[in-house]
Amino acid sequence: MAITVPTLQPTTIVTGLDIVVLVLLLHVWLLVVGLAAWNDDARTGVRWIDRRIHMSTRLYGTMMLLAVLAVWAPFAVGQYPIGPTNPFGHSRTAFGTVVIAGLLVGTGFYFLGGVVTNLRSYVAFRRSRPTSAGAVTSGPVQVSGTVVPLEKPLEAPVTGAEVIWYRLSATRVADDDDERLQEASDYQFGSTPAGDTTLDSVLVDQTTRLEERRRLFAVRDDTGRVAVDPSAAELRLERTASEPVPGDSTPSEPLATHLLETNELELSDRNRIYHEEALRPGEEVTVVGVATEPNDAAGDDEPTITAGETGTEFVVASGCAETTERHFRRTIVSCSVAAVVASSVGLSMLSWLAGHGWWITGP
Repeated sequence: MAITVPTLQPTTIVTGLDIVVLVLLLHVWLLVVGLAAWNDDARTGVRWIDRRIHMSTRLYGTMMLLAVLAVWAPFAVGQYPIGPTNPFGHSRTAFGTVVIAGLLVGTGFYFLGGVVTNLRSYVAFRRSRPTSAGAVTSGPVQVSGTVVPLEKPLEAPVTGAEVIWYRLSATRVADDDDERLQEASDYQFGSTPAGDTTLDSVLVDQTTRLEERRRLFAVRDDTGRVAVDPSAAELRLERTASEPVPGDSTPSEPLATHLLETNELELSDRNRIYHEEALRPGEEVTVVGVATEPNDAAGDDEPTITAGETGTEFVVASGCAETTERHFRRTIVSCSVAAVVASSVGLSMLSWLAGHGWWITGP
């Protein structure tokens, strides 16, 4: 075996083949982003990611477009692994390697989008002034305290508990014998969340958000309380319960009622695990938003925290201010590391295939 360096003449002008490849990659981009826009309630199923990365379709499309350009660039300035320049000798193997590398690059840019969204929320968190609930007047504020309902509480879809905000999602489990069904059936509120979709099943399982409902509430501390209108807020919660439903059975109450209301109750030959995320009265919460002064004409007698009119980040997170800040910092660091590692490995593989490096050849 001999280690050789390929003689590479960098391409200074984009050729017709480069344009064709870029167009094909843009078709893939349109398909991926189109599916994301069509099914905007789809989730990865990985609880850590779903709780921490909240990207709009526009930002997701931008990140994926940058990923496409990053995949295309090494070949546009190098060479394609076709014919004698193919280090594998077989085009099918080279194509598979390109696909794997492209997925790694896309994953890296997805985590980069997570950095952007969390950094934006973190900046809003740092710029807002910590204020006691009873001292809130107007402007950007950050308030921590316990949740107090201002309207009739909702019924949580899985636990049946009184809540002021909940999300219901479902994971279709491709493997009928998956052990997650038993793990989810043993789950109780307050224990370690179960029923998670792991990385090895992301490509075969499908997690979709089915329903989300919220009620007006107030944040109360020792100084008083302030109302919160959560209609435009981004909620960051831990999963509170999971219930597995095999394809040959029906859900228990109250889950069956909620599924009937959302037209999602139907027997299936594929197992499902239903997940609940909820915010309960009495829980500690941190709210970052814009406080508006009382509107006497509307009968308001206290300020209300909303999203404001300038697009300021509006976040409701469970836990105190220190917990929320730690959540943002750890997420930004973790997403940054994941973005660098995934994209670096993917781009290295693509650069190697494009001739920008060493490879081992036969004698």
